[in-house]
Amino acid sequence: MRKFDIDKLPLLPKIMYLSQQKWVQENWEATLASHAKKINALLESTGVFDTWKKILGSKYGNMSKELIPEIFMDSFVSAHFACMGLYKQANVCLRAQLETSLRLVYFSMHPVEYKWWCAGSTWYLDSKFKDVWGPGYLYFERLEEVKCFEATCSVGLFGSIKTFYKTLSQYVHGSALSFQTKPNRISPKYNIGEYKKWETNFKDVQKYANTVFALGFAEAFKVSSVPMQRQILKIVKDTKYKNGIRTSLKLRITGRI
Repeated sequence: MRKFDIDKLPLLPKIMYLSQQKWVQENWEATLASHAKKINALLESTGVFDTWKKILGSKYGNMSKELIPEIFMDSFVSAHFACMGLYKQANVCLRAQLETSLRLVYFSMHPVEYKWWCAGSTWYLDSKFKDVWGPGYLYFERLEEVKCFEATCSVGLFGSIKTFYKTLSQYVHGSALSFQTKPNRISPKYNIGEYKKWETNFKDVQKYANTVFALGFAEAFKVSSVPMQRQILKIVKDTKYKNGIRTSLKLRITGRI
């Protein structure tokens, strides 16, 4: 491997490298100066995916071993981009995390389709389906655990996910609201408003992912230890969602979470 030597770089890569070193450091420092504790809490919340790996164990073959690290990495890279002031890219990673979380639940019951998907097949597009699970979120909405949860806490879970997914998609498709350039500025810059939107989106992805896991893997979740259940519900945070999961799955958790 060649040794890096900045003096031997062509002019434009050299300018790009030096300018990025400057704005990356400025954005990291500005972000952490105001939000270090919150970002630490967000990163700590992603440790719950190690708990899910233990809960799912070997029951779902290689799926959980392969997809859960990807789910974690999407959240980790999202935080990294946010600290750099790259809020568009940070939110794109959150959409990927949500998508992969849904795929893990679907593929757990569809191992053949999982092999197709890993091989790069786009069979689902042949039927004009946007996602591997078919039209809309109908597959998930038909799960008895989801129906019971929605009836218990009067929440349209996948209606909320659909709306939230559209919010994240604007960062993928270049909505004006997601532009990373602003008047008189090209380089990314720490922005408290954009940071707060990303932080809220980050928390919501963890809420939806863990709720869908608890319902989609209900049998494994119900027989897991109470400390594991409590940890997961703490990440969900939303009181209505936590109580809905507790009641609809008949969890034996006492006290406040």
